[in-house]
This record gives sequence, C-alpha cells and structure tokens, in this order.
Amino acid sequence: MSQHSGGIDRHGLDASFDADEALKSNLIVEAQLLSTQQQPDAAADRFAQAAEIEERLSSQCVDLGLREKSWVHLFSAASCWARAGDFHTAIGLGEQLLAETGLPPGLRQRVLEFTDTIRKRRTQWADGLVLTTSAD
Repeated sequence: MSQHSGGIDRHGLDASFDADEALKSNLIVEAQLLSTQQQPDAAADRFAQAAEIEERLSSQCVDLGLREKSWVHLFSAASCWARAGDFHTAIGLGEQLLAETGLPPGLRQRVLEFTDTIRKRRTQWADGLVLTTSAD
C-alpha cells in the first residue's frame, strides 16, 4: 500500500483496511442519499454502521502508530454518530480527540466547534422532547 495519501502516513495498512475504508465511504454516501430521500431511520442506520467501521479503523491506526490517520477516522466516527442521532457517543469521541496532546491546532478547533455544536443540538432536542411529553 502507499505510505502517504494526502500527506497522511499509511505505512502498514493493507488491502483489508482499504476495503473497510471503501465500505464506510459507501455507507456514508448511501446515508446521505437516504437523508435526501426523507428516509431518516435508514440513513441513521447507515451512519451508525459507518461510525462503527470508522472507530475500528481508528483503532487499527493507533495500533500501527499512525496517530494522524487515527484522528481522521475518529473525527469521522464522531460525525457519523452525530448524524445517526447518537450525540452522547459523538461528544465522547470528540472529547477523546481533544485529549490528544499532539492534535494540530486547526483540527483541535474543528473538533471543539463540532462538540460545542452537538452539545447545543442535544440540548435543543432534549428540550423539545420535554415539551412533547409534558402532560397538560
């Protein structure tokens, strides 16, 4: 496999890893398509499947010492979990990334903004639930 792709080290990654990357990419595209077709449950299912794969890919990168590549996959996993509606997991992965000492400042800022946005949306969602479940 190539050692660098877009400036990120891929040393030690094999065809199986590449296949999983392709699968998660296809799941994300399918989820986006399902979202535009007003099929939110099916879209959420695909985003959750992609998130699980992204977490696994991130872990494999950590095992190989590919920190930067692991961060890309972990951030994508957080995004997929958020789009699947699992804000708790998305925020947790964002916090995990923010705990990384070597995280580049630009990525750190994006992750911080992402987790702040997800927290706000979670609060809005929870407030909306309270309103719809309140007894009159």
